[in-house]
Amino acid sequence: MDYVLDIIIPKKEVETVKLNEKLIEWGGNTYSCEPPQYVTDTDIIFEQIENVQYFNKIIGELKNDTIVLHLKRDILFDLEYAINNDESTLKENKLLSFLEELINLSEFYILMVREDENVKERYRISTKEEISIRLSDSLRWSNPKDVLLFKKRES
Repeated sequence: MDYVLDIIIPKKEVETVKLNEKLIEWGGNTYSCEPPQYVTDTDIIFEQIENVQYFNKIIGELKNDTIVLHLKRDILFDLEYAINNDESTLKENKLLSFLEELINLSEFYILMVREDENVKERYRISTKEEISIRLSDSLRWSNPKDVLLFKKRES
């Protein structure tokens, strides 16, 4: 299925989950990509979304200290395939491992929806295992779901 995966995390905690901005060197100078891209230590690429109006409608007004990132490569299909065909490989899935690490942040949002669909279920997350369970449940071909997983800062 054609899912889109976006994450929203605090800007100052980007390095906590080993995300680093991808920079380009040209003529002896270093530049950001346009739009900025972030890469994990396992080569998962996210592109920053500048226009966040869509996310404001779903989550509420985003704080200025957050960054919205869109998964660029089709590795979400690898996770989907593992869930539906060979769950024994889930522990090795680098995207799932990365998403589980978001639990270490003060807050996060994982938005996973199919093309032209809206979030239908929202889950407050408090453990790595919950992330894995909710994503696996959502990506089942027999009953796909469009979800928002989140952990909010304690005020």
